[in-house]
Formats: sequence, C-alpha cells, structure tokens
Amino acid sequence: MTTITIPAINSDQETAIMLFLDALHVPYKMTGDIDETDYLLSSPANAEHLNKSMEQGKNGQVTRISLDDIC
Repeated sequence: MTTITIPAINSDQETAIMLFLDALHVPYKMTGDIDETDYLLSSPANAEHLNKSMEQGKNGQVTRISLDDIC
C-alpha cells in the first residue's frame, strides 16, 4: 500500500479531494482538525436535506424503532 499526502490549501480543496476519493471508493484518513459539520453542509443538496431532517426532529416528526425490530 502506498501513502499519498495531499495538503489542501483551503476548505474548498479539502472538500473536493474528499468527494473525489469518496467517488472512487478510496479509503482515507484525515489528520489534523476537521469540522465534520462544515463538510456535511458543504454540498447545498446535502445541507438542505440535513436542515429539513433537523427541523423534523425538532417538530417531533420522527419514527422510533426498538432494537428488537432492528435485529
């Protein structure tokens, strides 16, 4: 296995690199500080979906599932 270090100069580059690696199903490990919230909200479509889901949770529009139903 070869290790490649790619220093991202800004958050836009970091996001683009992560999206590229995700699309190729390449596993990667982040070093240093990363704000996962910023990453998740970096895509407008994802941000809209997450904000909608959080609003539904605040309004009690949730589905509760017991562990017995999952296993």
